[in-house]
Amino acid sequence: RDAAGEREVIAPMSLIVSAFAPVSDVRLAVTPQIDLEEADTLLVLIDLGRGRNRLGGSALAQVFNQVGDSVPDVDDASMLAGFFAAMQRCLQRRLLLASHDRSDGGLLVTLCEMAFAGHAAFDVDIGGLGDDALAALFAEELGVVLQLRTADLEAVRALFADAGLVDALYVLGRPARGDTL
Repeated sequence: RDAAGEREVIAPMSLIVSAFAPVSDVRLAVTPQIDLEEADTLLVLIDLGRGRNRLGGSALAQVFNQVGDSVPDVDDASMLAGFFAAMQRCLQRRLLLASHDRSDGGLLVTLCEMAFAGHAAFDVDIGGLGDDALAALFAEELGVVLQLRTADLEAVRALFADAGLVDALYVLGRPARGDTL
């Protein structure tokens, strides 16, 4: 409002933010592409939403012309800082084969994008992610899916436990050969 009356501003429906930072060793980077060269690997979810599975604002809600009431949020900034530190340690120790966030489409989209990139399939069990399978698959909460060697699971679990995130780690299943899900 101003002296001339009420005004309305219409903004874009989405915002893309890009950031840049120096990289000390590019060889430590991982991509979302599932690596099928390693024989015995796991797909692990780091759930920074801590099981909340809020669907507000999600692509799923929009498909049904809804917005939703509760949207994903950073509920604890220290948790996010701990996640970053644990991920950096995992990268330094070369414990990760692939990594992809679930913030754009949810867990199912994340897994599919990882599988498409690696010409792979996956065998996962979402039973431990709550009673609402739809919310578990499509909530766009903070989190990532990691591919790691089965032999490295306890080392990764310990790093996330040190960061206060032991309860955020869920073993989902395994990647598989093939182009079908």
